[in-house]
Amino acid sequence: MDHAVQLQNLPVRVVCSSTCYRAETDTGREPWGLYRVHQFTKVEMFGVTAAEHGTESEDLLAEFLGLQKEIFSELGLHYRVLDMPTEELGLPAYRKFDIEAWMPGRGKYGEVRGDLGGRDPRIPGASR
Repeated sequence: MDHAVQLQNLPVRVVCSSTCYRAETDTGREPWGLYRVHQFTKVEMFGVTAAEHGTESEDLLAEFLGLQKEIFSELGLHYRVLDMPTEELGLPAYRKFDIEAWMPGRGKYGEVRGDLGGRDPRIPGASR
């Protein structure tokens, strides 16, 4: 964002698209096509909330997760939501959900989305 946000304008929801590059190399575990590609485009949702009642961040994370579940359902995709254990979280995250979709070509589920809730004002809640 390129401007200051007033408390009365919160929560703020922002969506963006970015080109990303992965550093990892193919380990040979995915012989039937590319799952982990080196360059891809992703859409991210970010949110900034107030901390007046203590539930704003969790509420916005639930809203983002609900939007994504609605999109996957409307697309007719078979998916599952994983509530990730705390040892899978980096600082300053307090909660993380991964969404995996069934990938027939792989014969298993694969991660297609990740929702991260953070309480650090420098790192707002994000969905990628």
